[in-house]
Amino acid sequence: MRTKIFTMLTLAVFGASVLHACKQSLEMQPVKADMKFEKANEGVFVSSRPKVENGWLNFPSIEAFNATMKTLHEKFEDSRKLDEWEREYKEKGYTSLRSLYQHIDADTSEDRKEPTVDSLIRSNKLLDCPDSWFATVLSKDGFIRIADTIYSFSPGHKNGEAYAIPGGSIKELLAGVAPSKIKGAKEHFTSFRRVPFLHWGEIGNKKTGEYNLPICWTSGGPIGSWWGQVGEDIYGGDNGDPFPEHNGRTVKMNYHRWRVGYIFYASAGVRMKMWKHTRFAGWQSVTYADQMTMEACLKGRAVTAGTLPYPFTSQTSPSWPGFTKYAENNFEKTLKWVGSPIFSEIALEHFNFHWKLNYRGRIAERTIVH
Repeated sequence: MRTKIFTMLTLAVFGASVLHACKQSLEMQPVKADMKFEKANEGVFVSSRPKVENGWLNFPSIEAFNATMKTLHEKFEDSRKLDEWEREYKEKGYTSLRSLYQHIDADTSEDRKEPTVDSLIRSNKLLDCPDSWFATVLSKDGFIRIADTIYSFSPGHKNGEAYAIPGGSIKELLAGVAPSKIKGAKEHFTSFRRVPFLHWGEIGNKKTGEYNLPICWTSGGPIGSWWGQVGEDIYGGDNGDPFPEHNGRTVKMNYHRWRVGYIFYASAGVRMKMWKHTRFAGWQSVTYADQMTMEACLKGRAVTAGTLPYPFTSQTSPSWPGFTKYAENNFEKTLKWVGSPIFSEIALEHFNFHWKLNYRGRIAERTIVH
């Protein structure tokens, strides 16, 4: 009964957007990651791979974008390997937001004074994209083009405002005209928000220590679902001992659950990340854990333009290859993503997360079940 009520509420909240999207979108068909598209009546095959134009990626269609994301999520599950995919585009003048993060935090000197990625995000001077796979196809300046639409994301907007700009207005955009001043540009509200993020809080039962139930076991009704990110900083083991310092600096681990939306793309996932506090610049992810293990389970409904909400369950398990990491500082996984023109949404009903960390002999373990 609760699930039926939740579904009705979801339809009520997003119904207007879905109906609007239905009028403007074409029916989408599954696309294989490496396929090519044939132009109607021309017999010309066009690669689904994006081109680099003006420093950002240009995808010929939403199907091409989805094909690329499918490739990234399936063939580059380890986010560190995303550099391999991006290499050929870097040679053509493209730098992703993810690569910008790496460049900013490349200086690991103890006397570093330039602000870290974490500091810039917290001061709202840099976009915060927890999904590394989406951050790989978004340029360092927050641009991406799909078909005849240019999307602009930039920091500094209180409500996460972003813009869909007609491709015919590219000269104005390149001349420095603000997206909000360009005729035909449409404003959207996304998850690139000013900190503190809107989030759902740590709803559910949190447990410290070992967890023995199936990860998809749930209790209680559906969570109240909206865009957001949530997590917690852990500074020591479950026995109360703090993590050993790194070169005399305080160390912490942050676990993170995200559910984000960027107009035509939405995702939800989990992350564990180690941080060291620098002397002058803020927190920096340069210290490595001995072992990280995580498992998670999402249950909810996905909505894309032109479709009704459909139920899904996505999960990971530490028994699957790749869900225990050794000598790692950043462990993340996108559990569910959807992409469609105009409108994409993930409405969560349950989000369970269990992780375990070993940092120089200090053991920390948490479970959140709802």
